Amino acid sequence: MPASLPSTETAGRATPGILRRLPTSGVAMVGLGIVLFWVVLALLAPVLPMPDPNKSDYAAMSAPFSSAKHWLGVDSLGRDLMSRIIWGGRTVLAVAPLAVLAAYTVGCIMGLLAGYYRGWVDTLVSRASDVILSFPVIVLYVILIANIGPSALNIVVAVVLASSPGIARIVRGLVLSLMHQEFVAAAYMRRESDIFVMVIELLPNCRGPLITDFCLRLGYTTITIGTLGFLGLGLPPPNPDWGGMVKQATAMITVFPHMSLYPTVALVSLILGFNLLADGLTELSQAD
Repeated sequence: MPASLPSTETAGRATPGILRRLPTSGVAMVGLGIVLFWVVLALLAPVLPMPDPNKSDYAAMSAPFSSAKHWLGVDSLGRDLMSRIIWGGRTVLAVAPLAVLAAYTVGCIMGLLAGYYRGWVDTLVSRASDVILSFPVIVLYVILIANIGPSALNIVVAVVLASSPGIARIVRGLVLSLMHQEFVAAAYMRRESDIFVMVIELLPNCRGPLITDFCLRLGYTTITIGTLGFLGLGLPPPNPDWGGMVKQATAMITVFPHMSLYPTVALVSLILGFNLLADGLTELSQAD
């Protein structure tokens, strides 16, 4: 149990249903539309009439620009750009949400324990978070991936280690602000367990700010995946990787700029979609 029983002076329980009011935000709907565009393409990638993303068309390498066969042209190895961009989006949309969900699982547990029990638990979690957050994020990612090797699983591990302390701080602050609410005191009077209070009473009432932060972190993680790919620390070849595609095309950017332009636009558009969705959710939460 916490050190002291919370008072019942203040009221207020559930966070309003932000998601139900999402259609009222134009900004959020634009962001959601961009994200859904890439999600639909990613889901349809196996059935779309496109060339194999790893198959080279050597005849097209002499004229790698857009054609009837290759709508966005080909890369330096003769591989269809549109196919590689769509399959690369499939990879990003699988790895980024998985990594953020894993980071949120760890971060929420840390934040709930620190905010609920306080004392030495709070001190331990806070100091561990301070150590990790003291490193520049991109440097931490590079150190982790360079040591454990580039793969989708290792990107998830790196995101969890780098992001969970920040999530824990958010959850801790929200829990501390809710501990004196009447519904928490009522749970104590019913002699509910600590786990019940944390998971059933406290965590759902943190969902508003966490949903917004989740969307922002999806954008940050997408940037991270692209940056790691550009640095050669992303998904191992020949897997389509937007950042890796940009890196591969930099040597010929003055001659064939489309090879780096199209994957860059894809990366920027997805990040923009996540950020607009987060901005819209923020506006809705502030309107409460």
